Amino acid sequence: MLHLSVPSQDTQHVLQRLKAESALPEGARVCMDPSDSNRRLIPFTESISQETAAQYPVLEIETDSPPARNYRDHLTDFLPTSIIESTDWPTRHEFVGDLILMKLDENQREFGDSIGKALLRQHARTRAVFEDRGVTGIFRVRDLKLLAVREGHEETTRTRIVEGGHHLWTDPSTVYYSSRLSHEREGTLNCAMNLRQELARPLSICDPYAGVGPSLRPLIAEPELVGELFAGDLNPAAVEFLRENIIHPTATIECIDALALKNRLEMCENYDLLLINIPHDSLQHLPNILPLLRSNGIARGWAIIEDSDFESSIVQLHSMFGEEVNLEVRRSYSATANLCRFEARKTL
Repeated sequence: MLHLSVPSQDTQHVLQRLKAESALPEGARVCMDPSDSNRRLIPFTESISQETAAQYPVLEIETDSPPARNYRDHLTDFLPTSIIESTDWPTRHEFVGDLILMKLDENQREFGDSIGKALLRQHARTRAVFEDRGVTGIFRVRDLKLLAVREGHEETTRTRIVEGGHHLWTDPSTVYYSSRLSHEREGTLNCAMNLRQELARPLSICDPYAGVGPSLRPLIAEPELVGELFAGDLNPAAVEFLRENIIHPTATIECIDALALKNRLEMCENYDLLLINIPHDSLQHLPNILPLLRSNGIARGWAIIEDSDFESSIVQLHSMFGEEVNLEVRRSYSATANLCRFEARKTL
C-alpha cells in the first residue's frame, strides 16, 4: 500500500487533509517510518490530490490488514464488493448460548449463508447461526432457519446458557426463554432470602410458569433457602429442560396448566413464595393461582400493562392481596404499555 512519509509534527494535519479529500483508507493506521524515527507513514488512496501527494515522499510498504470490527468486514470473503456496497446489512443479532439468532428482511435473506459464515468468522465461540423468523405458536417459540454451522459441529438448536453464573439448558426452537429478565431474577433471589430470614426457615416455593427454570436456578443454589418446591409448565419441552436444570431433593416438576392447580387441595395455601411470569396474562391468571399462597406469603411476578390501565391494576392487586402491594414499571414494552413488576404480600 502507498504511504506518505511525513514529519511527526505534521501527522495530524496530513490526516485531516487526507480525510477532507476522501483519500484516507477506512481503518487507516499510522506507523513509524523505518528509515527515520522522526517521520510517520500515512496510507492514502487514489483520491489524494496532486498537491498533497507532491509535498511528501511516497513509499510502498506491506501492512497487516486491520482487524475486523464486525461481521460485515468478513463479507468480502464471500460476496462481491458491488453487492456489499449496495445492500443494507442487518446490524443486530442475539446470542443464546453458543448460537446467534438474527432477523433478516427479504433483501438480506438471499445472502443468509454468507451472513452466517461471516458471523462465525467474527465470533469464535459461536457454533451456529440461525435466522430468527419470529415467535410462533402458543408456547412463543422461535421459528429458526439454519444459516451456517461451524465445521465439525452439530446443527441442533439445543444450547447451554449462563445466567448469573448458573448454567441452564434450553432450545429457542422448542421453549421460550428471555435473558431480558435476568436482572429481575436477581431481585427474586433477594426477595426470597429476606423472606427466609423473616420466617427463620426454608421456604415453600411455587413457580407454575417455570419455563426452563431461570428463576429457580439461583434459588436452589442458595443453601437452606428452598424447602418444598413445585415447578411446572404447560409446554412439555420446557418440562424436560426443567428436569435437567432444576435438581433439588424436594422438587416436584410437572407438565400442567397452572390454572388447574387450585383444584388440588394439598397445594392450596401451601407456599410462601409464588412466582408468576406470564407477562401477557399474569393479572388475569392471578385470581386462579392466588389460592396456592399462604397467608403472609409473597407473590412476585411481571405483567404487561397499558398506561391507561396502570392505576386500575394497582386497585386490582390491592383487592386481592391487601395493603402490601408494590407495582413498578421496569421498562417500556410498546408505545402505550410497559413491562411492570409486582410484589405483593397476601394479607387478606
